[in-house]
Amino acid sequence: MRLNPYDNVYQKSSAVSSVAINSLTGSSAVNGDSIDTVLAGLESLMVHVRAEISTSNPSVATVAWKLQESSDNSSFADAQDNTGTVIGATLNVKTVAVDSYARVEGINLYNGASAAPFGGRKRYLRIVLTPAFTGGTSPAILAYGQFIGTLGNGAQVPTRTTASNT
Repeated sequence: MRLNPYDNVYQKSSAVSSVAINSLTGSSAVNGDSIDTVLAGLESLMVHVRAEISTSNPSVATVAWKLQESSDNSSFADAQDNTGTVIGATLNVKTVAVDSYARVEGINLYNGASAAPFGGRKRYLRIVLTPAFTGGTSPAILAYGQFIGTLGNGAQVPTRTTASNT
């Protein structure tokens, strides 16, 4: 029995060096910390990324985010949906703050497939943020990533299809 709407909801910020909100500068990718979907007991998951308006008025300011996955929490690769497309998006934040969401299915149902349909997600997941600027004087973007999920009951049923599962 649920007592309120937030029972059985998992929320974890994608922190970098224990800081959830990151100031992104330059053009280097910033890896968020990973989550262990097994220990968290997740059945389904949503990724939420928010990027604020850039500072210093560059002519172009974007943040590309992508989801990465790993079986051992050390060797990460880009997470792909069942069509082979990397899960992520590019956010244009020159003039307005932007939110981006992606539904992630197949938690802990990875089957080792190397061709579509790929199966489920590996055990560890992380969000990677990459800023890009043109012009401006030392521009920066504040960005935030989080995982929001539902706790499972242990009875997952995989769906194998060539249609996108994000």
